[in-house]
Amino acid sequence: MTVDLIKRINGLNKDTIYPDMKLKVPKGEFRLKVDKSENQIELFFNEKPVKRYAVATGENNNTPVGEFKIINKLTNPTWYKAGAVVPPDSPENVLGTRWLGFDIKGYGIHGTTDPESIGKQASAGCIRMRNQEVEELYSLVPTGTKVVVVD
Repeated sequence: MTVDLIKRINGLNKDTIYPDMKLKVPKGEFRLKVDKSENQIELFFNEKPVKRYAVATGENNNTPVGEFKIINKLTNPTWYKAGAVVPPDSPENVLGTRWLGFDIKGYGIHGTTDPESIGKQASAGCIRMRNQEVEELYSLVPTGTKVVVVD
């Protein structure tokens, strides 16, 4: 469970909690399913569908199929591309505002500087989302969340 989700459920806008405060904390697990044929990602909580987003997947079917876990989350990520380090504020940084990294090196879910690519096979292999939507997803799913990618 993320702090952002607990804050949202309880109507809190600050990170501060006090003794004797009663908080609602949902019990269960999130899971993500990426459908490459539909260019969609679906969010599940306790195996019930919660939300679906359009995404871009890998050009030439480059997005790997399988079961992965989110192992790191970054806000305004630096892009480490072959032979270069591209800072977050660079117009050449294609990662957008969020990164949710998988347990397979170089792959994850991220935002975009090219929202027109959403719904297509257009990335180098990652799952690309609109920035506003990846920010929402980022606030909901914790590290350790299972991601299943299917053809």
